[in-house]
Amino acid sequence: MGIFRMNERQRLQLIKQIDSLRKEIEGRLIPLDRISPENPATFISVGGGELGDLAVTASVRNYGGARGGIVSVAFDKYHGFPAQDTADYSEVFDMMDGGRLEEAIKRYVPDPRAPHAIYLEVERIDTQRAYKLGMEEGYRIMSTPYGPLVCMDRHATKLMFDRLGLKMTPWAYASSQKGVEEAAEEFGLPVIVKPVMTSSGHGTSIAKTEKELKESYRHSVEHARGVGDEVIVEKYMPEVKDIGTEVTQIVVRHFNTEGRIVSTCLPPIEHRRPGATYHESWMPATISSTAASKCRDGAMKIADFMGGIGIYAVEQFVIGDEVYNNEVANRPHDTGLVTRWMLNKDEGALQLASTLGMPVSPSQVDFSRQGVYGVAHVVLAPEGIKDGTSVQEFSLRGLHAEIPEGTRWDLWIFGKPNAYAGRRMGLAFAYAPDLEKARKDAEAVAHAAEKRFVYKG
Repeated sequence: MGIFRMNERQRLQLIKQIDSLRKEIEGRLIPLDRISPENPATFISVGGGELGDLAVTASVRNYGGARGGIVSVAFDKYHGFPAQDTADYSEVFDMMDGGRLEEAIKRYVPDPRAPHAIYLEVERIDTQRAYKLGMEEGYRIMSTPYGPLVCMDRHATKLMFDRLGLKMTPWAYASSQKGVEEAAEEFGLPVIVKPVMTSSGHGTSIAKTEKELKESYRHSVEHARGVGDEVIVEKYMPEVKDIGTEVTQIVVRHFNTEGRIVSTCLPPIEHRRPGATYHESWMPATISSTAASKCRDGAMKIADFMGGIGIYAVEQFVIGDEVYNNEVANRPHDTGLVTRWMLNKDEGALQLASTLGMPVSPSQVDFSRQGVYGVAHVVLAPEGIKDGTSVQEFSLRGLHAEIPEGTRWDLWIFGKPNAYAGRRMGLAFAYAPDLEKARKDAEAVAHAAEKRFVYKG
C-alpha cells in the first residue's frame, strides 16, 4: 500500500480527532516495572540506520540485551545496515510492503498484549498499515500510531501548528508548478520548496531564481517519501543565517516513577545546515534564556498534544528572542546524535526506555560533560561517486597524525556497506571550552575521516 497520502480534508479531520485518539492510546499504555530473560520485552526498530542503531545498541549496553530481558529486532531495505550487527534478529525487505511489514512484526510479537515497542525509525514505510496495527490491533507503535501521519506530512504538521497557535514561517501548500510560482510571487524569492512527505532534507531545495524555482518543484516531487505532486513552499528567512540560528528541541514523553505519563525536555540542540540537510550540531546551545524558554514551551505543546510515549524532536528557527516552529519528528533526530557524547542518556537510549514503558528520571537527561561545548560534524561520502558504490575499507593509517595536537575528539563510523554522493557515513565529535574551536576541531576530524574511506565500484 505504501505511504498513506491524505487530502486537506482528511488532514484537518485527523488533527481534530487527536484529542480522542490520544486518550484512547494512552489508556492502553502501562509502565514496564521489570525486565526478565524469562519474559523479555521486544523492541522492534523499523529501520536500522544510525538512529535505529543508537536505540538498538542501548538495549545491550544499558540493559544487557536478550540476556537482560530485552530482545531487539531491526528491519531495513538493504543487507549490512548499521543496526543489523547488534540486533538479536534482523530482516531485509521493502517496508513499503504493508503485508510483509505486518507479517514481520507479528512474527516477533504475536500477542500485542506482551511487553513491546515498535519504533518507526524511517519514513519510507506503509504508514497506514502501521496506523491500523496500532489503533485496531493494539500494537505499540511509538510514539503513537497516528504520529507518523501528522509528523511525516508537512502539510498536516503546519495545520497542527495552526491549531496550537504556534509561530512559524509564512508558508503555502501547492500541488502544481503554477501553485509554486504563485507562492513564490507572494513571498518573493528565494523560497524553500519541500515535499509534503519527506525526511532528513530529501527533496528540499532553496530556489533563488525563476529557473531554480522550476527545478525545485520537479526535484521535490521526484525525491518525496512516497508519490504525488504536493509540496510546501516556505518564505526564506535570510536573517536565520545572518543573525539567527536553528535549534532542535527534543521532548521525551515517558512514565515517571509514580506511573504517570509526563513530558521532559532535553537541553536544546543547536545546529547548522549550509544546504537542506544536517551538517553539524552542538550542545549546549548559545540561544538566550528567553528563546530557550519559548523553544521548550512550543515543543511541549506539540508533544503533549500528540501524546503517547517516546521522543518528539521539534526543529525551530531562532532569531534573537523570537522562535519559529518549523518541523516535527515523532522519533529521534539526526541533529540529536550529539547527545551520544553530551548527555547521561543519549536520544537512542531514551527512545528505547520511554517507548518500552520504563520510568525516566529528569536527571538522566542532564549533561555528562560540564564547562565545554560538544560538536558533532557529519562524515560524508564524496560527491563524485556513483550510487551503490561499495565501501572497501576504512584506513586508520595517518588518521591521528592529521588531527591537530591537543584536539579532544571521537569518531563514530556507521558501517554502511554502500555509499552515494554525499551520504552520511559517520560522525566526528570534538569538545572544547570555546565553541568555535570545538566546531573547527570536529570539522578537522570529519575531513580526516572522509579521506580514509576506500570505495570500490
